[in-house]
Amino acid sequence: MALWTYDFLDRLGVVTHVRYSDGAYRDHAGTLEKLRYLGLDRIRDTAPKAGAKLPYKRYLDAGVRFCMSCSPSGAAVSDASRVGEVLDRILAAFPGARGVDFLEGPNEPNNQPIAFAGVKDTKTSFEAVKSYMAALHPELRRRREFDQIPLLGVANYPRLQVASDMENEHPYPMKGTQPRSAMAKVLTGRKRPVVITEFGYNTGPPSRFPTPVDEYTQALLTLNGLFDAVSLGARRTYVYELLDEKPDPDFKTPNLHWGLFRYDGTPKIAARALHNLTRILRPEANAGPSGPDPKVTGLPPTARSMALQKGPGSSLVVLWNEPDIWDEAGLKPIRVAASQVQVAFPKARALRLYDPMQDERPVKEAGPSDSLKVQLGAFPQIVEIVRT
Repeated sequence: MALWTYDFLDRLGVVTHVRYSDGAYRDHAGTLEKLRYLGLDRIRDTAPKAGAKLPYKRYLDAGVRFCMSCSPSGAAVSDASRVGEVLDRILAAFPGARGVDFLEGPNEPNNQPIAFAGVKDTKTSFEAVKSYMAALHPELRRRREFDQIPLLGVANYPRLQVASDMENEHPYPMKGTQPRSAMAKVLTGRKRPVVITEFGYNTGPPSRFPTPVDEYTQALLTLNGLFDAVSLGARRTYVYELLDEKPDPDFKTPNLHWGLFRYDGTPKIAARALHNLTRILRPEANAGPSGPDPKVTGLPPTARSMALQKGPGSSLVVLWNEPDIWDEAGLKPIRVAASQVQVAFPKARALRLYDPMQDERPVKEAGPSDSLKVQLGAFPQIVEIVRT
């Protein structure tokens, strides 16, 4: 059965750093404006510090919902009985845990070791993280405000088995490669639901890691990664990240170029592509019978398709292709020849073809038909089939 587009959209989110006061995120009105432009209201951030004065209510009133990374602070660093201090911090800023979708363990302890109950981890020793999660999980379940909020695990290399309700992963494809392999590695064969709390491509200067891509390629690979994640069953995927955090006009600092928007607030191609995608997929209704899945033929070996239901009388077929598109040595895109793909279905009243890399409006429209031929190159195509 086809996934409804409102379910697809609910599986999309973006990483923010609203607690940062020395860069682009200090403009909260601007951050909310950019979320509205993308059509996203699910963000992943970090639990507030004690006494935080940030305008979280402003985000909640705008309909934004949070996934928050949790780490021990204050007394919990030396006293295991104070493990709940992070939940106290959250409740001070989010009364009744309003607007909280997920909590998760400490972020990438292999890069950012923590200390808990008198034990301090290193980048290769994780006893503090394991004991912290073992104490945090029952504390979360004990508190009424959090009893329905899942605790995600810890995104770490190597993978850690910790007390949690769902898995947490950060699949970052290397060297401008397509996302399918990285997504399949973390999603295939998992026994519990997986939330991808970070995934993205960097547009910064050359370095050992992350290897940058240009803005066009970032957009294309990001869309492909979201299609892969949903089709492989990810509960949600948070793109890293919303904004380039600080100015870096000479491209000297790679980590300042993960954003969907540049530091000056202008959208990169990836932001425009996501804007187009969320509007193309905007549901017409959330109830009604779904039609039969269309039949797709002629896909090249690197391509895939996914059926979505947009409304009781309208369905979509997403076509995306993942050949090698980035010359890592030359730091430039690789041209890809198009393949002719056919989408067949019971006779429709109207057809619309969309290219989210170009526009939110159809690039082609046709009258009654029972099939459509699509030229599928490197960029995704979306066919809308209007039955009634």
